[in-house]
Amino acid sequence: MSAPRRGSLHLLLCGSAAGLLLVAGCGSSSKTKSTQASTATTAQQAIAPASTSQPSTPATSTVAGLVTVSSAGVTATLHAGTHHPKVNQAWPIRFTVTSAGRPAKASVSYEYLFGGQVVAHRSHYTFTGHFADIFRWPSSAVGYPLTFRAVIVCEGARIDLDYPVQVTA
Repeated sequence: MSAPRRGSLHLLLCGSAAGLLLVAGCGSSSKTKSTQASTATTAQQAIAPASTSQPSTPATSTVAGLVTVSSAGVTATLHAGTHHPKVNQAWPIRFTVTSAGRPAKASVSYEYLFGGQVVAHRSHYTFTGHFADIFRWPSSAVGYPLTFRAVIVCEGARIDLDYPVQVTA
């Protein structure tokens, strides 16, 4: 397989419908007050939880196109346009992270779930307050019930923002 093009997400499905989903690349980014982490970072390093994780029960709010989770005084919000992105078309997402109502320094990493299991980890970005990214879902993702998970790490709290998607042709 050739190297993935920046700005696209390549998925490979192996085995049966309950088989393993692999993600080979991911989207480009548009950053507001942010700094991209090294792309040489391995997937495991990119999603490593904060070492000072604080126990708490996250409060979750879901509205069409919006997921908000609060934990340990940190609130993270994911804004997405649709749960049914079209293949090879821009699917913009945005994140807002605050602590005590103020923009907070955070990082975001992406996980992809199939059948409730994490099957791939991609990207790692750091930012303060706001971050935006754009994906182009590949044709190999059409019809599969996937979950896009943004893992936000801020002030020792890890927040998972889960957003179910089903790519359409």
